[in-house]
Amino acid sequence: MNDVMTIAVLGGGTGAGATTALVGLAVRAAAAGREVTVVDADPCGGGIDVAFGLETEPGVRWEDLLGSDGPLDGERLTQRLPARSGGPKVLSFGRQWCDLPADLLEHAMSALRQVSELVLVDLGRDLRTARTAEYDEVLLVSRGSPCGLAAAGATAQRLGRPALLLVRGMREQQAVDAAQALGLECAGCLPEDRHLSGDCERGLPAGSRGRSSYAGACDRLLRELLVSRRAAA
Repeated sequence: MNDVMTIAVLGGGTGAGATTALVGLAVRAAAAGREVTVVDADPCGGGIDVAFGLETEPGVRWEDLLGSDGPLDGERLTQRLPARSGGPKVLSFGRQWCDLPADLLEHAMSALRQVSELVLVDLGRDLRTARTAEYDEVLLVSRGSPCGLAAAGATAQRLGRPALLLVRGMREQQAVDAAQALGLECAGCLPEDRHLSGDCERGLPAGSRGRSSYAGACDRLLRELLVSRRAAA
């Protein structure tokens, strides 16, 4: 597919909610009928398949691809990735830590771009090997507190490219003002949702409650990222 968008998601500070935001975006995009693939690029995150309730599902994880030499077949790879019916495909780490070679990530991303409409990448917080210039957008998720915004500002300075600030638990105009103060563009806001923690424990991914305010916020952000920005380009 030529009309693919790749979005890297990372947190500005501890507890920013970046992985939850990524999961919500992936679930809502898949619910809208898009071909979505999630790539876990955070070896210390415990495996993003857990956030999708897929940790017991069979399928390829990064450790199964170690030793791969050269390009990967995107169609064959996505067919082997764990996913729920109609949900996003997920390339995750398993339960045991393993290093992710930069060339393997590059080959996987190249393959997945050929068969996906949207590729969402969880970068974690280790930016030493993050090649943020390779993504169409970088989404920086922050708590709407002074400490959270300060951490987001410090993270943004390390990126080496513009990022979109997504703020959790803050009114939109306040978030716009905070982003401007940090020299960033505001992507939007995500509301606090008391159901998210309990849903995650039951294996229900963020964004699954289609009528919730959290899902609605993810839908609006996706429209802005996938429709408005693409039209402007």
